[in-house]
Amino acid sequence: MARAPEAEDQLIDNMKALGFTATDAKAYLALVKNNPATGYELATRSGVPRSAIYGVLKRLEGLGLVNPIQDKPVRYVPLAPERLHHLLATRFRRSLDELKGGLEHLAGQRKQAVTWTVHGYSAMLEQAEGLIVNAKSSVYASMWGREAQRLAPQLVDARERGVKVVLFSFNVLDPALGQVLSYEIDEAELESYWQHKVILVADQQRALVGGAEDMDNNRAVVTDEPALVEMAVSNLVLDITLLGQRKGLDVSEVVTHLTKMLAPVEELAHMLES
Repeated sequence: MARAPEAEDQLIDNMKALGFTATDAKAYLALVKNNPATGYELATRSGVPRSAIYGVLKRLEGLGLVNPIQDKPVRYVPLAPERLHHLLATRFRRSLDELKGGLEHLAGQRKQAVTWTVHGYSAMLEQAEGLIVNAKSSVYASMWGREAQRLAPQLVDARERGVKVVLFSFNVLDPALGQVLSYEIDEAELESYWQHKVILVADQQRALVGGAEDMDNNRAVVTDEPALVEMAVSNLVLDITLLGQRKGLDVSEVVTHLTKMLAPVEELAHMLES
């Protein structure tokens, strides 16, 4: 079944976000749908002007996305979609690694805590995805069901990588996402009283805290400032501890792991009393 025009528009937008032009994307997608094809055929099918199609094909050939397979007339075939994904992933990973190394060298390898304000719901989700994808040992989070579902692919992948994923929520969450600690309150009922919020701590070193309302003026912060990360952890500990008390759940293992980075207040207070 042919893809709907809106779906192809989305694919074009995806390719533009990766640095391709609209004409690059249109030509490649048309070739994926029907190949091999001559430049004339491709111009007709893609909507790229005939005056521009050969320049586009030359550029795509140079990028490794198309290949001529015969002469008189020249016909082209596309790089298979799965190979394109691998090619782009490799290129972007290498570019990102080089960028990171170059920026760190430029900054003199100075390490300083950073707190960044994130504007908009989509940007907040992107930051959450980044924290989860880059987590090496643990992800602890408090979130609503809607945000948990939006982040489900990244959470499941993290679990499969061996990352400890613990999710606290007032809503029902899919247990496939991680260790779920929940009041199981209906989301629609809770929305009558509270706005969506999120707390996400990765490796107990980086945190995302703030609103999770699906609107452009949503605001959250991402930070690796130790004091702010500690505050996020403390909030998670409080919520999880209260849940355990109210529902008679044993949450000691989760709380013990989280409180490793906090001051041992009970022990210190006991020492003063004795």
